[in-house]
Amino acid sequence: MTQSRLKPEEVKWIKEHPNEFVDELKRTTELVNNFSHLLEPYRINKNKEGYQKLFKELLKEEEEKEWKKE
Repeated sequence: MTQSRLKPEEVKWIKEHPNEFVDELKRTTELVNNFSHLLEPYRINKNKEGYQKLFKELLKEEEEKEWKKE
């Protein structure tokens, strides 16, 4: 069994708020689908650092777009 990367307080929050967690997971998944084609070269080349850096930047941009819509 692998150890969770989540902190105990994060696991506790997820257990206490499953609906909010699922909603956030769905929202993030939709955002990632908007830019997954940009991440594909990093995934294929197994460039983990580049993938994670670009992922964080793109997710931040998409979240800012979402905030501006609301």
